[in-house]
Amino acid sequence: MKLSDAIKRLAVDAVDAQSPMELILGDVVSVSSLSVRLNENDKLIIPEELLIWPARLDEGEDDALEEGDSVMVLAMTGGQMFYILDKVVGGGS
Repeated sequence: MKLSDAIKRLAVDAVDAQSPMELILGDVVSVSSLSVRLNENDKLIIPEELLIWPARLDEGEDDALEEGDSVMVLAMTGGQMFYILDKVVGGGS
């Protein structure tokens, strides 16, 4: 590995370490086996196994998620876990 590549990698790692989370706008694709599409990108559909959400957004609750809802998602660095913070009104995807 070139020295310049190593320096670039160190810089990227340092930035990632300082911001271990990212807020991303998404929309609910399915509620039966919950899945969320991020950034209006059909290749970024997150399955239920990687999602965490508040109980108030669960099926059967007053504020339950519905297909097409816009949501704000907190993505953990590494893309291994995604937390649905809440529904978004206005400016949605």
